[in-house]
Amino acid sequence: MNLTSYQKLANHYNQYIDASMRTIEEKLNPTVTEDEELVRRATFFVRNGAVSIANYSLKDNRIDFVVRDVTNIEVRYLPMVDLIHCPCQMQKPCRHIVAAVFYLYQQNNSLSTWISEWKANIDHLQLSLLRDERSPKSWDMLVDNFFRKFISSYPPTSFYLLEFAIHDLKAQVRKSRPFEREWQPIFDVYVNLAILTRAWPYLIEYNDTNMRNRVYQFLNDYIEDIDDSLSQLAAKPKMFAADPFFDQMMENARSFYFEEEGLVRYRKHVYLACWEALVTDKAARMQEVKYLQELTIEEDGIPLNMVLPYFYLTLSMMDELLDSAEHMEKDQLLEWVEVCEKAIHSSNKELVNELARKLLPHISYYLNEVMQNPSRVMLIRRLELLFNQVSLKTEELEKLYQSFGLYGIQSYSNLLIEQKRYREWMALHQSANSSLEYAESCGLSIVKDEAPEVLLPLYHHYAMRFIQEKNRYSYKQAVRIWKKMKQVAKKANEIDYWNAYVESIREKYRRLRALQQEIEKGNLPL
Repeated sequence: MNLTSYQKLANHYNQYIDASMRTIEEKLNPTVTEDEELVRRATFFVRNGAVSIANYSLKDNRIDFVVRDVTNIEVRYLPMVDLIHCPCQMQKPCRHIVAAVFYLYQQNNSLSTWISEWKANIDHLQLSLLRDERSPKSWDMLVDNFFRKFISSYPPTSFYLLEFAIHDLKAQVRKSRPFEREWQPIFDVYVNLAILTRAWPYLIEYNDTNMRNRVYQFLNDYIEDIDDSLSQLAAKPKMFAADPFFDQMMENARSFYFEEEGLVRYRKHVYLACWEALVTDKAARMQEVKYLQELTIEEDGIPLNMVLPYFYLTLSMMDELLDSAEHMEKDQLLEWVEVCEKAIHSSNKELVNELARKLLPHISYYLNEVMQNPSRVMLIRRLELLFNQVSLKTEELEKLYQSFGLYGIQSYSNLLIEQKRYREWMALHQSANSSLEYAESCGLSIVKDEAPEVLLPLYHHYAMRFIQEKNRYSYKQAVRIWKKMKQVAKKANEIDYWNAYVESIREKYRRLRALQQEIEKGNLPL
């Protein structure tokens, strides 16, 4: 037979071929991975010339095919009774049978169109599944099939493509959101957590590239969405019918934290957020505590049972909490800051004070050896807000601000001004080599009103810094500062001292003609 006769043959049995195609459509589900793979392989056979008609019997209405797989497979097709025989041991319909029917179908129809329509049934099938059998399994199937679709459509060859795929995936999955309001936050948390766990290997891959900061930004935004959904869910009464979903979400959260790898702080956040929002049973929390107490797994030197303090706090196990804080590792400061921030919301102020004091010995090391800018600045701000709500002694506050280094100058300045230790305030800014503008933002005007005489050495320090630059612009800036120093000297009734100071400056720098000219213009003597 030539090609034209193949078309006539297919046209002759057209209605029976259509019936066979409907049978294939009924038996193969596009949401099942194995079925989708089978159709893909059958299509490959047809398009690559691996299917041919070996014989046709008009009397028996039988068509014999040869499909070139690993070996040649002979397929016998009786279209009028929709019966196809294949000797392979695969489950029927196998890829050889499907390829044979596809071969005839494409003679007069578009196989690509049929496959597109078959795959388009995924959304309909999933919606039906959600309507008729709402279960964690059906929601997982929904996410799995959409995820495969989008990852194949937008292969993550760049992080931006991966972001786009996940964003589009969330939008498509959201179309299957239940209509009942009480189910919507459950669905949001469930599918967002499911998408995150499936995308995690791809995110970790890009975390080791120059896209790391972009990965962090993506995760911050994504987890913020999960937190919002968890907050909405926690605010609603828990339905009995939702118990299997809550159980599965907690199982997924535990698996995500304990079994995945990389970016452990993000995994920890999701794990704890789920415990806080989804579990109210004290017995379940106690069971988790026992598990964590025996856990010895570490990741990048970080023990995964670092979440224990959160359970101690929520279970009011104060002795265990304080004992754990006493033995905190110096590189775990951030975790304990978060515990203290959570403890502030409790009414136990004494507990907050004790916990916060146990942070003090570790702050300097953590800021200088572990944290990097800009994270260091953000952590210092958090520490300032935390200790503003804690009663510390003066020496403890000084130790805290000294731990901040240059970033603690403003807070330390406020403490010194509050305690009227003006000379120490001046010495702090002089040793820190801060600018005049920064000193003014740290309360210089208050010191000027209360103890102007202590500022004379500081103004001299600022003026000398400009003179060392040896250019006319710097000399003008030095004279500007001397004018401020002149006002301070007058206010402190140090007129003789000031005039002697001006003469000594002029004598010392008599060879700097430009400076001498600026001093004359400034009319510095009193």
